[in-house]
Amino acid sequence: MNGAVPVSLCSRLVEVLENDLGVPVNDPSRWDAYGGEMHDLVPVWGHQAQWDIRQHPNLHQIWAALWGTEKLCVSLDSCRFTPPWKPGYAEPGAIHWDHDPWDAEKRMFQGVLALTDTERDQGGFRCVPSLYRNLDAWPRQPIISADGEEDWLADTTRREIIHVSAKAGDLIVWDSRLAHSNSKNESTRPRIAFYVLMGPSDDRLRHAAVESWRTGRCVPWWRSRPGYDRIEPWPPAMLTELGRKLLGLDSWP
Repeated sequence: MNGAVPVSLCSRLVEVLENDLGVPVNDPSRWDAYGGEMHDLVPVWGHQAQWDIRQHPNLHQIWAALWGTEKLCVSLDSCRFTPPWKPGYAEPGAIHWDHDPWDAEKRMFQGVLALTDTERDQGGFRCVPSLYRNLDAWPRQPIISADGEEDWLADTTRREIIHVSAKAGDLIVWDSRLAHSNSKNESTRPRIAFYVLMGPSDDRLRHAAVESWRTGRCVPWWRSRPGYDRIEPWPPAMLTELGRKLLGLDSWP
């Protein structure tokens, strides 16, 4: 979706990443720290600048249209800073599904917001549209990784892989049944993005989100990520009426 949120909100979040988190947005001499696998995920989940984007009415309207209801909650996702790739950096992850694509209960509409202009070769979103409706090509069983995680990997042999460009403020939304991944940043500029997701709530998600907002701690299932087992130093974000409902503080009518 072009221009899903104002560019000013994106620029503010980039400033937060640089000034409050020490992300080397404009310092190539420090990009190596973000070149390893999973290290380009920036551990920030509850800053006011993130909430100003999450509770922007345009985003809610997009997911409400997809789900057919306004009664949604928002995930407390983080940001990504991917510097230009060079030898020694981790390769981008293989094209995959985040969950079992056959499990209808896990279906969701995922999203990533471009915080700065992102060209097709800049490490952004890529996907394989031809796999979306070709159920015969979907895996029936996951591959179990060395750390015991389930990997639902896609066979992309002889299939076209689409690299998606985006301007600052553009939102890329995809059905979780679409095989996808990040791509290699072959440009000279870093990719900076913010993950956003809205969907039906349940008590476990709501309680975890409210607790995270109140305490500054990350939701429990992400605390094993590098840098995520900490308490954020800023106070709970100020929420609009919509933001309180998306977090779960207030009930939808």
